[in-house]
Amino acid sequence: MNRFENKVVVITGAAGGIGETTTRRIVSEGGKVVIADHSEKRAEQLANELTHAGADVRHVYFSATELQSCKDLIDFSMNEYQRIDVLINNVGGTDPKRDLSIEKLDINYFDEAFHLNLCCTMYLSQQVIPIMTANGGGNIVNVASISGLTADANGTLYGASKAGVINLTKYIATQMGKKNIRCNAVAPGLILTPTALDNLNEDVRNIFLGQCATPYLGEPEDVAATIAFLASNDARYITGQTIVVDGGLTVHNPTVALS
Repeated sequence: MNRFENKVVVITGAAGGIGETTTRRIVSEGGKVVIADHSEKRAEQLANELTHAGADVRHVYFSATELQSCKDLIDFSMNEYQRIDVLINNVGGTDPKRDLSIEKLDINYFDEAFHLNLCCTMYLSQQVIPIMTANGGGNIVNVASISGLTADANGTLYGASKAGVINLTKYIATQMGKKNIRCNAVAPGLILTPTALDNLNEDVRNIFLGQCATPYLGEPEDVAATIAFLASNDARYITGQTIVVDGGLTVHNPTVALS
């Protein structure tokens, strides 16, 4: 299956976790990938590995909190490939020590949190839309979170900014649809990335598992498969949607005993 043959795909946060798995998935389906990541070392290592295996990829430093870095990424991609067919906005997160409950969160952290999770996605999309329009169309996939749909005891800024990503997805789809540009989002639940495994102990993971309709938690490959579907022509009649990838965590009433 070569759904991305002759397609140029720009992926942010592409060298770790869901981003790395998505990079590998897109490459496995024939795509050319720009690996954009804050860790130059990881990006270079991944690019070297994939190039050695025969893939056509490039790596570049990317900082989601700097507008100039967003512009530089698009310029770099155009210089390397002269086109961009798919943009996957995968960067996100907040500092759990500052992003607390509404009573305790650091309001001075607002701009940085929203820049990382929402402004970056908005600006990269704005930068790439003229390129896609000139090419006859394109595709944007945003990585949101179930935190943008549900609430938690902490992570207020993260949830509010990811809710913004979900609604931004609808705006882009609405405004750019007639230019043959689709835009969708993926909202993962708990995914067993290296970060999740490092920061959430087994007891916490079991709480999530107890609320899932599936007998297992998600792996990065589950999200990557959904992103690849939305980014491909298999989803040509889907736009403005947010696909929840959470093992059924958010679909049931609290009266349902799943554990």
